[in-house]
Amino acid sequence: MKTALVTGAARGIGRAAADALQKAGLKVLRLDLQGEVPYDLTDLAGIPALVERLGQIDVLVNNAGVQNAVSIENYSEEQRKRILRVNLEAPVELIKTVSKQMVARGSGRIVNVASVAAYTAHTDLWYGVTKAGVVSFTRSFAALLGPKGIQVNAVAPGPIDTPLLDRAQPERVAQLMNVVYTRRKGKPEEVAEAIRWLATDAPVIINGAVVDITDGCMLR
Repeated sequence: MKTALVTGAARGIGRAAADALQKAGLKVLRLDLQGEVPYDLTDLAGIPALVERLGQIDVLVNNAGVQNAVSIENYSEEQRKRILRVNLEAPVELIKTVSKQMVARGSGRIVNVASVAAYTAHTDLWYGVTKAGVVSFTRSFAALLGPKGIQVNAVAPGPIDTPLLDRAQPERVAQLMNVVYTRRKGKPEEVAEAIRWLATDAPVIINGAVVDITDGCMLR
């Protein structure tokens, strides 16, 4: 049985992705601050020991993320450091660590959760910066690890009915909802199905891809 590690798995897209992977027959390790695997991703130095303790990981889903929903003028130094640490630095460290065992086996799949925020102006500037970074490091790791048998892809959701969207600035939510084709918020389970496909069934040629799940709110 293959094992998947899903970060931010206690709610929203992370929980839906963990459920989808479990239904697909994988053993799922659910990492969250209060999850089955409790861990604070601001602790970068502890990630190698965490991965060693968890054992073999065949699928890594980097979903955990924070959004402060404040204007750039009101960002505190603590908020800036935390969002960079959780949204950017932690997933990079997880990929660096987990990919070592994947390389040794010659196989593995990594799925990162980006956002439409990577491609559009965003009222939470640092959130947009971190999601653009997710797109960038997805492609960089795909180029690095692809020759070694590892697929690295990402999904970029639009407005999804999650606690994170509930915390977003109202003007940002209204901006997105005015342009989505179906005029509804997406469901975490819909994003989770795309994550499951990338993690289990996507052909090898799909590597370094970013799958837009935006219902038309962003076209590229």
